[in-house]
Amino acid sequence: MNDRLRILEMVKEGKVTPEEGERLLEELNRAPRGPAPVLRVRILSPGGPKVQFSIPVSVAGSVLALIPESARKKLETRGIDLDQLIEAIRAGEASGQIVDIKEPGGTSVEVTVE
Repeated sequence: MNDRLRILEMVKEGKVTPEEGERLLEELNRAPRGPAPVLRVRILSPGGPKVQFSIPVSVAGSVLALIPESARKKLETRGIDLDQLIEAIRAGEASGQIVDIKEPGGTSVEVTVE
């Protein structure tokens, strides 16, 4: 059952008022179509994956803002300005692989916006 039919069914069953149903339908019409963009982070070591996670781009700025200052400085030595990167992600200007770091010991960091 699609979202529109679910809302109408909720109105029919009395779970929401007709006014609430109308508001939900309007919000549904304003919602962007297609899957929401996702930020994927992979940190790999020679022994296999160390860290792998995916988060919606809508919260990526908040999560990346939690990166400690020491890690930010290390990224800056690699030419990556984290604040600029967060802003590009929030503005929808970043897509595809945006970070690809390979350490001499075999550890790599990959960040992708899909």
